[in-house]
Order: sequence, then C-alpha cells, then structure tokens
Amino acid sequence: MNIKTNAEGQIFHTLLMRVFMAGALAILIASASTMSFAAGSDSGSSDSSGYSTAGTNNSKELREAIKLINRNLFEAALVPLALETMQNPKNADAWNYTGFALRKSGRYDESMAAYDKALALDPEHEGALEYQGELFLTLKQPDKAKENLAKLKQQCSFNCKERDDLMRAINAYNAANK
Repeated sequence: MNIKTNAEGQIFHTLLMRVFMAGALAILIASASTMSFAAGSDSGSSDSSGYSTAGTNNSKELREAIKLINRNLFEAALVPLALETMQNPKNADAWNYTGFALRKSGRYDESMAAYDKALALDPEHEGALEYQGELFLTLKQPDKAKENLAKLKQQCSFNCKERDDLMRAINAYNAANK
C-alpha cells in the first residue's frame, strides 16, 4: 500500500495506526474472555445492546464488529469496520456502526463524518438517523436531533425502535437541561 505524504495520507496513516492498536487490544481482550463468551457467541443472537449478529447479508467483518460492539469494545470494533468500509465503501450499515463505535469512543467529529456518509448512501437509514440524533444531543444540538426525529416519524409507522429510542433520548435530554 502506498501511503500518501499529503495531509489526507497522514490522516489515513493515523487512523490505520489507531485501528491496528485497537485490533491488538481486541485480540488480547477477546482471548482473555473467550471462556465467558463462548456459549452462543456465534448464535446470531443479540445481547442487552440489541445489536443482532444475524443477517445473511452481513459480512464476516461486520458480524465481528457487532460482536465487539455488544461487548462495549468500541475502539476494537473499528478494526473490522475499517476493513468493511474499505472493501464495501457503499455499505451504509457499516458506516452507521462506524459512527456508533466512534461516538461511543468519544470521537465525535469522526462519528459525525461516518453518519453523514451512511446518510449520503441511504438518506432514510433509520439507525443512522437515530444515532446521529443522539450525537446531536451529546453535542448540545437538540434542534438537529429533533429534525432527525421528524424524519423518523415521517418514514416509520408501527414498531419503530429507532424513532422511539431517539424520542426517549430527546425527552431525557430535555428533562436534564431544564
């Protein structure tokens, strides 16, 4: 791989190094915790986070990232997500999960860029609208979060988890910021 010497290349190199370090950490953590997660780890079920690893269209990298996210290993999840977004740059789900993992890692600017990419690929991506709305709340931009909620209300009808979760987050934000 030829790393560019310009600013874009330096940013890519920095991100690649972060991803490598997070991957090494993930391997150490995963190998230390294999016993506790062995039962049902490939079952396609979801844990309390609600992210299912099932899905016939999900790549190996995306399934691995979701497993790491379910274990709250957000930095480590960026390793398979980086591979997925490089191999499949038009995968809105991968960009959405990248935004989520970055947001949970406190990397808000990068998170916003990932959500923007997911929504550029799929403007009605319910997960990206919800999570970007939650990022807006973190950034103290509730009006933008409400715009995302309005989009979700328009496109969701029954049993819309993303709409309901963002509505709860906005209500909690409003209650905490009276």
